Amino acid sequence: MRCYLDYNASAPLMREVKNYIISSLDISGNPSSIHRSGREAKKILESSREYVATMINADKDNIIFTSGATEANNVIVNSFQNVIASKIEHESIVNNVHTKKIGVTKEGYIDLNELYQATRNIKNKNNTLISVMYANNETGIIQPIQKIGEIAKKNNILFHTDAVQAVGRVPVNFIKIGCDFLTLSSHKIGGPKGAGALVVKDKKKLKSFVVGGSQEYNLRAGTESITAIAGFGMASKSIDLHKMKKVKKIRDFFENELTNINNDVIIIGNKSRRLPNTFMFCIPKISSNDILIALDIEGFEVSTGSACSSGKIEPSRTLGAMGLSDSILKSAVRVSLGPYNTYEEAKIFAKAVSKIKKRFLHT
Repeated sequence: MRCYLDYNASAPLMREVKNYIISSLDISGNPSSIHRSGREAKKILESSREYVATMINADKDNIIFTSGATEANNVIVNSFQNVIASKIEHESIVNNVHTKKIGVTKEGYIDLNELYQATRNIKNKNNTLISVMYANNETGIIQPIQKIGEIAKKNNILFHTDAVQAVGRVPVNFIKIGCDFLTLSSHKIGGPKGAGALVVKDKKKLKSFVVGGSQEYNLRAGTESITAIAGFGMASKSIDLHKMKKVKKIRDFFENELTNINNDVIIIGNKSRRLPNTFMFCIPKISSNDILIALDIEGFEVSTGSACSSGKIEPSRTLGAMGLSDSILKSAVRVSLGPYNTYEEAKIFAKAVSKIKKRFLHT
C-alpha cells in the first residue's frame, strides 16, 4: 500500500481541478486580446480571481496572481527597507537581508512582547513591514494573527501574513485579520503547481515588481498562465472546510495510536493551537532521515519538515527557535493529512513506527 501523508508539502490535485484544467487547455487566446478567444481566456482569469477572493473574504481586485507563494513573499519583503518577522518564517521571508528576527515561545507562538518592543524602536515606519506566517508549515501551530495585526496598526506599520498552510484548513478572513498583504499558494490546496497570489489591501502601497505590460493591475507584467490560474481558481471554489472536522479526528487518532503503541514517541506542540491536519513527532536516538526512509519503505510518505529545505541535514530551525533539545530536533518528522486519509491507515502507521523503532533501537 501507499499512503500519502505530506499534504503540507503539496496536496494532490483535486479531480474537479484536473478536469477544469484540461478543459481550459482548449482556450488558446491571450487574456489581453480583445477577440473572442482572448475574451474567453479573460473570463477564466477573472472568474478564478473571484473564486480565490471569495475563499478568503476579499475583493477580487485585491488578488494579484503570481507563479507561487515564494514569488509573492519575495515581492513583499523586497518592497520594504525593514522587515520584522519571526524566526520560524519560510526561507523566502527569514533569509531576507533586511529582516529582523523575533523569537518564539516554547509553545511555538511569536513573542508578542518582543515584537511590540521591536516596532517601537523603528524610526522609518513608512518603510517597515511586519511579516508573520498564519500557521507554521512544520508544526502546524497557528499564530495569534489578529493580535499581531493590532500591534502593527497601533504602530502604523504594514502587516503581511503568509497564509499558505492555513487556507483550506481553517477559516481565513482577509478583512478580519487586519493585514495589508497576504500570500496564497495553489498547490497547497489541491490546485496545480505554478500559481499563487499576493493579496493586497491597497495597491498604492506596492510598486510594479515585473515591468513590461499592464497585466495584474500594472504590478506584474507578462501573459498570465491561464491553465495554472484556472486550476487555482477551481481549487479555491472547491474547498470544503467541513471536511477538516473529520481530518482533525483522524489526526488525533493518528497521535493516540502512535503514542499508545510507542510510549517513548513525543508529539511536538500538541498543547498549542494547531492546524487540524498536522502533527510532528519524534523518536529520540533515531534520525529524521532514517525514520523518513524507513516509513517510505513501509509505504508511508511523510516529511522531515519544510519541503523547501528537504535534503538538508541541519536540524529544524523552527524547533530550534522553540528551544527544544538537539535530540528532538534531529529526530522530528512531520505528518500532514488530507480528506482521504483513514483510521485504518493510522493503525498501520503506528505499527510501522513501532517496527522501525525496534529495528533501530533493538527494543
